[in-house]
Amino acid sequence: MNLQHLSIASVPIQPWGATYDGPQALKRGTIFQDLDMPFFAADDPGAPNACCETSGSSDPQQQERETMMLQICQISFIADDLRLYLDTHPQDAQAMDMLKNNLAQRKQLLQNFAQKFYPLTMDCMADADPMNANAGCYCWQEGPMPWEGACV
Repeated sequence: MNLQHLSIASVPIQPWGATYDGPQALKRGTIFQDLDMPFFAADDPGAPNACCETSGSSDPQQQERETMMLQICQISFIADDLRLYLDTHPQDAQAMDMLKNNLAQRKQLLQNFAQKFYPLTMDCMADADPMNANAGCYCWQEGPMPWEGACV
């Protein structure tokens, strides 16, 4: 059997470039401005993105939860994008520093959220009891179930 190569993919190495901040990165789908290439010519880069908006609830506690959740989503998105970049650029010290900084911020945001409301991850469970003596040592029941779809 004679196998022939029909094509060979050539993918240029991504250079480090300008990055978006958290809200803009989540809205655009990348932290890297050079990779922001809309799929459709009609895409409006300034259009609002429903996933990045809060519900507009009049309850101050709900507003605070939504704001904190949005911050956690933004910092988590940046960390994920940086991790993907570092998969192909493991020696990039600037990216590694940015990742470490974002992971530290994410950890602090998750701890703040767990202290104020309920734990979001397993990592927050170990700290839930010392932060909130009334929570008990296993307090997943304090937050909404995943299918409830909100921070209620």
